[in-house]
Amino acid sequence: MLADAIGNYVDSLTEREFDAPFIALLHLHGFTDIHFLHGPFEFGKDFIAKRVEEGVQYQYAFQTKAGNIGVSQWNQCRGQIDLLRTDALAHPNFDRNLTRRARFVTTGRLVGGAGLAAQQYGQHLEAWGETQFLTWDRDTIVEMLAVNPRSLIGSPPALLQILGAQRNLLNFVMLEKHSRTWIRSECAASSMRDVLEAAVIAHHCALENRVDLACYTALMLVRSSWATAHGKNPLPVAAQVAVTTGKELFRHYAMRLWHTCVGEYLDPDSMVREGRMPEGFVAYPVRCLTVVEILAMLALLEEAGNPVLSAEITDYLSKFVEINVGAAHPISDRWGISVVCCALQLSIHGKTEVLRRYLESVIKWVADHYDDGNAGLAGPYSQAEEETAYLLGSRFEHTHLSRRSESYTATELLDLCSVLEEHELFNLARNEFLAVDICLPVLEVDDSPAQYCIDSSGQRFEPNMPYKEHWDPLEGWKVAPHHNRGPDVFYPESAGGPWDQLVISCVVRDRHFVKSWRRLAHPTQRASTRAGC
Repeated sequence: MLADAIGNYVDSLTEREFDAPFIALLHLHGFTDIHFLHGPFEFGKDFIAKRVEEGVQYQYAFQTKAGNIGVSQWNQCRGQIDLLRTDALAHPNFDRNLTRRARFVTTGRLVGGAGLAAQQYGQHLEAWGETQFLTWDRDTIVEMLAVNPRSLIGSPPALLQILGAQRNLLNFVMLEKHSRTWIRSECAASSMRDVLEAAVIAHHCALENRVDLACYTALMLVRSSWATAHGKNPLPVAAQVAVTTGKELFRHYAMRLWHTCVGEYLDPDSMVREGRMPEGFVAYPVRCLTVVEILAMLALLEEAGNPVLSAEITDYLSKFVEINVGAAHPISDRWGISVVCCALQLSIHGKTEVLRRYLESVIKWVADHYDDGNAGLAGPYSQAEEETAYLLGSRFEHTHLSRRSESYTATELLDLCSVLEEHELFNLARNEFLAVDICLPVLEVDDSPAQYCIDSSGQRFEPNMPYKEHWDPLEGWKVAPHHNRGPDVFYPESAGGPWDQLVISCVVRDRHFVKSWRRLAHPTQRASTRAGC
């Protein structure tokens, strides 16, 4: 069954979707010094790598393609294959002194006359004393992924359940629970198996038209990779590969969402029309918050490497939140982090007026749900049924809900106003939340494995953090006890960056790292902090 599922996965891959899992596959099969070269100066080589076989080190070069290869495509590839075999231009790490082995890799099969042409090509090379060229086709890749004991064979049954789930059965809670199995006691080959699992699951989500869950699966891989590597210095190679692959997977699927959204959903009704009624009343804000969270995380990820794209996404977000009121309506405490991601990105790019209007709308939305006998909003661990019950409960007489006095989203809003030094918004939020008796919970964690998981040791819960009643900060922004205590920099940020730390909150959704937010919002402080780590 697993081989069938993996076969379906391989069949539907595009060439660039194959890049991240192929890197993990190479690592899993003993290759080292792996480099991705695809681009205008690849000289026929998409990847290079080294491997020791029977005590001898070989320099490998790979050209990868997607889908079936017919004879015409084979003939077109011949020039690249010749470069693959013979050209030494590739990368500073390409060792021309080692014996070279070339592999032409396709996720499909050689069909028609291509199989015979490849056979004759290999025989020609063999006649000239060259035996280093081979083709890896779909069947080879499926065997490497699903049959070879180094790969996905032996994965938990839950993997098959996920890969068999259709769109309406896939959900964040299911995926997050499964992703906890990727948190290992040490960085080893099993980490590469987890990378492959994440790639397969993300691809399945995308095929089921849940690109959002594909993005979250990638973030879950980043979370588990930091958890597995926690405290290691230097960062093990397996962890570096896993974190990098998780980011590339996220970038790939978040870009698909971006291409869907760009220029769209910028009139008041377009996002609403795509939802079905009556559940559209709940689905609309969820869809809005999902869009702003994922696109903001993409923009934050691209801030250094592609600032033009980051700015374009930010411009879109500033228009989106102005037009779509659902982006300011978190339906439970699970969605507060969505607001945070968007607000941080707006702040970085100086969208001050939009940011203030946006946060003011969120503050009033939250306060209204605790006012006048309302039951509040559901907590950060709630599932769809509970979220809906609390969101709509006050509108239906037959619904009996106990009032939730605590609001983690309110805590996030106060901390956000603090790190951004928005004193007028802080005073507004503090007054609104005091007026409706909201308790402000904070989950504090050590810089330990406790930060990555729900319900683990090393966590302290403050049910109602005593914020100052008016803006009177220490050090320019600190207005609550937890701003002055706890670790200054946590491991994912010290070894990776503030984006990596924010990923943890996007996955567990019940805690945040306010000092890291501060550095995200103020890049100069980020640079000085990283320099001292």
